Amino acid sequence: MQLNFVEIQEVGTGKYPDLLHFFDNEAQVLYLKSGEMYGKITNTPYGEWKGKTFEDEIKISLDKGIENLELNSISEFGVFGCYKSGNTHKLLIYEMQIDISKYLASGVIKHSITSPISTFNLNLENPLDTNPEHEGENIAISEKTSLISPGAKVIFKFRMGDSEEYEMGIFYVDRSDFSLLSETVGTEGRNLIGKALKDQSFGEKNTFPFEVLTEIIRKLLLNANINPYKILIENTDRKSGFNFAPNKDYLSGLEEVFKATLNWKIEEKTDGTIVVGSPDYSGFTSRDRFEFYRNKDIFSRQIIRDDMEAFRRVCVHDRDFNIAVFRDVKAYTGWNLQSNKTMYVNVAEGTSLTDAEEYAEELAGRLSNVGKIESFTGPFKPYIVVGDEAVIIDESGSGKLGLITEITHKFGKDGFYTDFTVDSGGTLGKGRLVDYISQITKERTDTSRTYE
Repeated sequence: MQLNFVEIQEVGTGKYPDLLHFFDNEAQVLYLKSGEMYGKITNTPYGEWKGKTFEDEIKISLDKGIENLELNSISEFGVFGCYKSGNTHKLLIYEMQIDISKYLASGVIKHSITSPISTFNLNLENPLDTNPEHEGENIAISEKTSLISPGAKVIFKFRMGDSEEYEMGIFYVDRSDFSLLSETVGTEGRNLIGKALKDQSFGEKNTFPFEVLTEIIRKLLLNANINPYKILIENTDRKSGFNFAPNKDYLSGLEEVFKATLNWKIEEKTDGTIVVGSPDYSGFTSRDRFEFYRNKDIFSRQIIRDDMEAFRRVCVHDRDFNIAVFRDVKAYTGWNLQSNKTMYVNVAEGTSLTDAEEYAEELAGRLSNVGKIESFTGPFKPYIVVGDEAVIIDESGSGKLGLITEITHKFGKDGFYTDFTVDSGGTLGKGRLVDYISQITKERTDTSRTYE
C-alpha cells in the first residue's frame, strides 16, 4: 500500500516529533530539542492546510534532560503520553478543547479596576446527546458527565465573520447548576488570579528569606502552581524578607508585599499571563484613549452627580501639621459646594515641603473633575479594558469623561452588548485619584521584616 500525501511541509528540527490536531483545524507540533520540550502552533485557525504557516517555537518544558517523548490520542478526550527525565518517568495528559459556542444561550464577563479578579457566568443549552454510546445523557451537563465541571478551563474568544479574533480571557469554573429535564444549565467562575491566588494559602511555605523582591514574587507564584511560562515580573534591585501567616491567601500576601515595599500591582492578561510590576511597566496591557460617538456607539447613558466626594479645598499635611499645604479646587460650574469643604491628605512622615506642594497641586487639579460617574451601554466591544480613557464625540466636538473602571460584556442569542462605567476622577497614564492618594500616603507595614 502506498500513501500519497497531499501536503508536505517542513516545520522545524527536533527529536520525537508529534502532531496535535484541534477542532478548529489548528495544529500544534511537539518535539524535543537539547533535552527540553518545544512546540509550534499554526497561526490561522479555520484556514486551509495548503500554505499553512507555523508561529515561532515556544519552550513548554518544565523539565530538562527529557528523552523518549511519546504521545497517543484518545477519541473524544485528547492526548496522553509519557517521557523520561533523569531516572523519573512522567505521565502527560492533554485534554483537547471542545467548542461549546453552539450551545451558548447567554453569557456575561465582568472586569473591575478595583480588583484583579474577573468573573464570568454562562447559560448553556443542554440538549440530549445523539451519540448512541451516550443515550439518555445531556451534552453540556448530565448526571454522569459534564463538560464544565468545577476547575474546567473556559477560553473566551470573539470573532464576527472574517473579523479579527479577540481574546477575552481564560477562566476556570467554580460552580455549575444542573436540573433534570431543564433545557439550560448555568455555570460561573473566575480568572486564574481568583482561582489560584485567592483560593490557595501559604501553608508551610510561608517564609521568604531576605532576597531580591522579583525572585520572592516569582517563588510565591510558583508555589501557587502558576505556569512559569505564564509569569511576567518587572525587575527591581529592592530586597526584603517576609513571613506570612500560614492561612493567608497568596493574593493577600502579594498585596502586602506591594504595600510594604513597592508601588506595584498584579494583573492577568487575556492569554492567562500573570503580570506583576509598577503601574507603568511595559508588560501590562497598554491603556489607550477610547472614543465613543454619541447616537452611534452608545445606546444608553446614565449620569450620577454626587458632591459627597467633591471638595473646594485640599490640604496635604504630615502627622503633626508641621507641614500643611492648602490649595483651592475649581469645582464643577453650578455646584454650590461649601467653601471650606476640604480634603485632608496625611502624607508619609519625612515628606518635604516641596513634595507636599507638588502633591497639593496635583490633587487640586484632579479634584476639579471628581463627583460624576457615568454608565453606558453600547455595541459589543471586546477590546476595551479597565483603565482606558473614555472620550465622547458629538456634533459639538469631543470631551474627556474619565477612566473606564467597570466593564461588563453581555453576549448570547439576545445580542451582544458592552456596559461600562466611567469615573470622572481618573486620568489616562495617572490612574484613579484614590490610587494616587494611596501612593503618596503609603507607609511601610509590619509584614516585611527587613528591606533596603
